[in-house]
Amino acid sequence: MKIEKYISIQRNSFNKELKSFFDKYKASNILLKAMWYSLSNGGKRLRPILVAEVSKALGLKRSYYRNLMLATELIHCYSLVHDDLPSMDDDDYRRGKLSTHKKFDEAQAILSGNGLLTLAFELLSQKYDSVVCNEISKVSGAYGLAGGQSIDIASESKKLNLKKILYIHELKTAKLFEFCISAPFLTLNDNKGSKLAIKYGNLLGKTFQIVDDIIDADQDEDNKNILNYMSKEEAISMCNDYKTQGDMYLSKLFPRKDNKLSQMFDYIIRQADD
Repeated sequence: MKIEKYISIQRNSFNKELKSFFDKYKASNILLKAMWYSLSNGGKRLRPILVAEVSKALGLKRSYYRNLMLATELIHCYSLVHDDLPSMDDDDYRRGKLSTHKKFDEAQAILSGNGLLTLAFELLSQKYDSVVCNEISKVSGAYGLAGGQSIDIASESKKLNLKKILYIHELKTAKLFEFCISAPFLTLNDNKGSKLAIKYGNLLGKTFQIVDDIIDADQDEDNKNILNYMSKEEAISMCNDYKTQGDMYLSKLFPRKDNKLSQMFDYIIRQADD
């Protein structure tokens, strides 16, 4: 099966699971409606798919890692809702649909993001020990998503260098990818595996952001787009180097290669040429 079809199947499966999970809340008030709107606004769902792929390779049952999948997507969606706010990236549309703050209002969008983040912690604390919650708190806070967004905003219209760009990429994007790959190991208290998984997730996440920059290069004049600091060819070459390094970590994590992680890495890089 081609990796594109495999990812599509996994995405559809997760979307059904996400709807089933949120249906119990019945979107009975405006905040829950805004939260569901934020969650159901399309998306690649790559992060929960990665969680599932690692978990399956470890022999874990879906009932065991389901909360990990849901929580990572909730946190990702929360970050997008806040990114779109007028005080941040000020985007009126997300994936062709009105941003949450345009569909509802700015206050409800802020609360929607807060609600999604808090619900993610609720899901993780229900199922796993404090090690997992401690890790996601770092990933989503000042040392991860929030910290990266803060630097991003503070860097508007400033002259930057490649090192600073890659650092923003690491915080805003790669940290959550690190969690996706390492979280299943963390739930098993596999410290050695989780450290290797973090390194792999870091490379995967940085690659994802570089490719995202390449795709968006013609649509905006963001001073933090990596193509302001290197050519498209150089950026893709960097992604391929990351892939080579990642394969080394992957061979140590899963010597039998009974997973599709390497193919997913290739799939991400190919998006830069589509």
